[in-house]
Amino acid sequence: MIFQYALLSIAALSVLAVGMAAPEFEADSYDGQKVSLSMLRQQGPVMLVFLRGFG
Repeated sequence: MIFQYALLSIAALSVLAVGMAAPEFEADSYDGQKVSLSMLRQQGPVMLVFLRGFG
């Protein structure tokens, strides 16, 4: 499931220019909890990193 969200996010980010805000998304964390971008932003700045070539 997290892989599907990552693919959707990559597709969404591919149409954005550098420096633009990422679209809102929700995914499962490594321990099974739901995590949303807006929830993470409440804690401070967020940096999204997509690793390629794993899987």
